[in-house]
Amino acid sequence: MSSLTLIYHFQSSQNHGEDFQPASYKMVYFFNDEGFVDSKVLLELLKAYPDSNYQDKIFLNLDDLKAYAQRVAEELGAPQVRLISVQDYNIGIDGAKDIKSYKELFNKYGEALINEQAAKKKGLFGKIFG
Repeated sequence: MSSLTLIYHFQSSQNHGEDFQPASYKMVYFFNDEGFVDSKVLLELLKAYPDSNYQDKIFLNLDDLKAYAQRVAEELGAPQVRLISVQDYNIGIDGAKDIKSYKELFNKYGEALINEQAAKKKGLFGKIFG
């Protein structure tokens, strides 16, 4: 399986009269080179995070979002998952001139989380020739 990418949107806390909404991180897209990750898998794994709004794919803190992304990578056997905010993604898109520079934006602006379980599964020859 290829590496995963998670694009998220940060929403700062808001006060609407007596209705307070804390800051949150909403998962916008979760995909790899083959396409989007199956939404059934995503929703099932989201249920393990009690502070999240799993139906709307919202987390109350970045640490939970990262832990969730790592869990999805482990479940799918992906070697890593990159997290990138919508804001950083848009900055990168504006500067991308071709497909190579588009792909490079994930390295420049994204945060890579390595799936240690996938790395351990590769043998010596897999690491050399993989």
